[in-house]
Amino acid sequence: MTGTHATRKSGSRGLALLVLFAAVMAAAPPYLTASEPHEILRYEVTWNGRKAGHGDITTKIDPKRKDVTVTAQAVSDGLLKAVCEIWSRVQATFTAKTFRPKTYSYNLRSNLLRHELVEVDFDHGKKTVNVNKVLGRERETHSEAFSDVYDPITAAFLLRNQKDFTKPMYVDIYDGRDRSRLFVNFMGAEQVKVKTGVHPAVKLGLRLVKLTGEKEELAKGQLWISNDQNRIPLLLTSSPIVGTVRFELVQAH
Repeated sequence: MTGTHATRKSGSRGLALLVLFAAVMAAAPPYLTASEPHEILRYEVTWNGRKAGHGDITTKIDPKRKDVTVTAQAVSDGLLKAVCEIWSRVQATFTAKTFRPKTYSYNLRSNLLRHELVEVDFDHGKKTVNVNKVLGRERETHSEAFSDVYDPITAAFLLRNQKDFTKPMYVDIYDGRDRSRLFVNFMGAEQVKVKTGVHPAVKLGLRLVKLTGEKEELAKGQLWISNDQNRIPLLLTSSPIVGTVRFELVQAH
């Protein structure tokens, strides 16, 4: 696959990965502890000013195993749903203190697109990842060596745990399909207006670059997170080939 079609396909996948990363980057504030092990964030996605989807992100801590499990689910809405109905679910489990990824899964269903399922298990003893993939009627199972890579959700929590957002950061990501590197750069502090009100925020620049094959830029975006100890994601904007995508927090509890 070459040319514009290949670029759009990798670009749309990069945008989806960027949206997922932004959503969970601050999804577990410091107060989420074993005594309060549950949080839900709800968000809305618009495309060129029109509603395109909605979803929620649930974060849970297992007080016995000291693991964190994050589940993100989304469905298409409005104009996008009229063209293509989409349901997606992404889940990851990692250790709370060391951020060692354990499992990651991605499940996409649609009335037009082929069903896609990716499951990744991290074996830290053997330093391998075991991957099971289903794309339509095609199935694939394989193992490969890994070093210092994280699934998208664990990578987000790892970076979110950094003390100083003013310093440039990056993390290498593997989602069972491609290896990529996400760069995070501080862009300043400002007030941002979203549906939940006007909030003081830290503005971050996000840049996702593919590391395998042609090292192309997959997606770029800007993320605003609350400028307080909770670090709640407030807004993400990205401008892919087909327009502007806006990811906005509408409820947190």
